[in-house]
Amino acid sequence: MGKKASGAELKTVSRYPTTDRKKKRLADIVYVTVMGTAFAAIMAAMIFMPRNGESELEQRKLAEFPELTSKAIFDGSFMEDVTLFFRDNVPMRDKLMNIASQLQEYTGFRSHDIKLHNVAIAEAETMPEETETAAVTETTAAAVTETDDKQNVPSVTAAQTETSAPETSAPETMTEGTEPPAEDDNVNILNNGIAVVGTRALMLYGGNFKVGEAYADVVEKYKKVLGDKVNVYCMVVPTSSEFYCPESIMPYNASQLDNINNIYSHLSDDVVTVDAYTSLEAHRTENIYFRTDHHWTSLGAYYAAREFAQAAGVPFSELTDYDVKTVDGYVGTMYGYTQDIAIKNNPEDFVYYVPKNVDYDVTYYNYLLGEGNAIIGMAEPIHADFFIDFSKSKSSLYCTFMGGDAKITHVHTSTDNGRRLAIFKDSYGNALPQFLFGSFEDIYIMDMRYFTYNAEDYLKEKGITDLLFANNTFHATTRSTVKYYERMLTQGRTPAVTTNAVTTAPKVTETQTSTPAAETSVPPSVTETTVTTVPQTEETSVATTVLPTETSSVTAETAGSSEIASETSETEETSETEKTE
Repeated sequence: MGKKASGAELKTVSRYPTTDRKKKRLADIVYVTVMGTAFAAIMAAMIFMPRNGESELEQRKLAEFPELTSKAIFDGSFMEDVTLFFRDNVPMRDKLMNIASQLQEYTGFRSHDIKLHNVAIAEAETMPEETETAAVTETTAAAVTETDDKQNVPSVTAAQTETSAPETSAPETMTEGTEPPAEDDNVNILNNGIAVVGTRALMLYGGNFKVGEAYADVVEKYKKVLGDKVNVYCMVVPTSSEFYCPESIMPYNASQLDNINNIYSHLSDDVVTVDAYTSLEAHRTENIYFRTDHHWTSLGAYYAAREFAQAAGVPFSELTDYDVKTVDGYVGTMYGYTQDIAIKNNPEDFVYYVPKNVDYDVTYYNYLLGEGNAIIGMAEPIHADFFIDFSKSKSSLYCTFMGGDAKITHVHTSTDNGRRLAIFKDSYGNALPQFLFGSFEDIYIMDMRYFTYNAEDYLKEKGITDLLFANNTFHATTRSTVKYYERMLTQGRTPAVTTNAVTTAPKVTETQTSTPAAETSVPPSVTETTVTTVPQTEETSVATTVLPTETSSVTAETAGSSEIASETSETEETSETEKTE
């Protein structure tokens, strides 16, 4: 047996010397203090630091702190909304997102200076067999990609010349609580994903022949109800991906030209088709589309407006008749959608053109938007310039034209030719009207996502002689757009429609300024009831009125056409289901 261990050998040896234990305790105290201070600072920042209420980067309002009610507490929605509020209103949100974008760039991958965001394969579609009725012509057009293929370009029929005003009019009624419209094209942005090519962001197009045919059908309905006294025009505007998409990502991008041709082929000769495509393609080396935004530029709109004026047979001013305004440092919507640092780090100039040789008076009828962006009323008419200063909020510079979409805009000009134009449009149409001030006596601009009157009655009461549908290809092949236009023909009808003589807007004298004190035409009809709480607009603070209740019912299908659903849901409908029909 071995020797028994001595007492000295059994002595327990401390794992840490006394001095090491003190250092460890001190380190623990320092660690807890630092982490506690950090968390306390973060908590204090979350609670006390100012919150902007909206993100300039994302161009949207952030979640508001919820109202405390017993119902919200018991059903759990209050805490959910509080969580959403704090998650959505992180202090310095935009700056932190910029930092995240910078970090993400280091982990991302670009192939040949191209980066794809949420792309889907665009399934090929073939043109319908009924080519004998197609309103298209073969032209030698340069390819919009890296090839030299020849493409079909939509043709334009002869402009109609009837300009007499209708003899009767009807009262205007509006829809109360109309469901929320889509936010400025957001529902279509992710139609097929986004490609960032160098410093240019392109929203890729899925296309849909069947919906395009429905769009053509609803345009035909307007021509039928308005009759021969109103010239109806259809101008479908291609977006930038049609002209700047590299060959390598063409499988993700359907042909917008084919979809435009398909729409035009289903229009009768009674509707005048406006060929914006050919003119834009001819000028594609110029700055006709923004790199950082999904819209076209003012210059692109100018070339399209010139084609429309030619089709309508009205005079048109050259660019030398405009003052050129430039705001630098513009980063538009595409950075908010992609968070791609290549877009953020390469801002561009925002250029627009102000008419010099025509007097004009602009009146705005702003819609009041309630919870969920639903239309709840209309403000009293106000006079302001057509061009709104957004130089201090550069990410919103496209709102320079009329300040946005949620309104009816009436422009009365010094042009004296008896022609009155109405434009039904999406946001692409915002950049068009200023180029037509010298072409028409009156111009009414209305976004189909917000218009609440009965379209037939409204157009007849205003003595409209020319109606232009100006939509980009995304909207022209989206079901909700068709539903908006269909609903506009049935909404707001009273059981008994009275008739009155059309009120002719007085002419503007040569000495009249662009912002006179009084309205020069009949404003939309509203009730006298006033709203006590008045939201502030960027133009001014105004008294408001409540919309009368709509007298005609809206079908379940129409009521469901609202584009407040997420971008994803509408995207899935367009890019997956519809394009294969």
